[in-house]
Amino acid sequence: MSHHDKLLEALETYKAENEKFQVKGVKASAARARKALQEIAGSCKERRKEITAEKESREGAGAGMSQDAARHAHVRK
Repeated sequence: MSHHDKLLEALETYKAENEKFQVKGVKASAARARKALQEIAGSCKERRKEITAEKESREGAGAGMSQDAARHAHVRK
């Protein structure tokens, strides 16, 4: 399962558990909602890495380093 799919699944879980907690007052749902939020945060970080890597590989197909990549390389130093 891709990080994109994990992110969407965790978001659906969060929505369902948050509603149970907010509307019905189910205390156990609060913990499950918090867990889903943690999974969302992790999947977001991993998906950002994937997108960056894909973007850089597409830019790498051209000659040399793109201006954007050069700018980021300069900032990282």
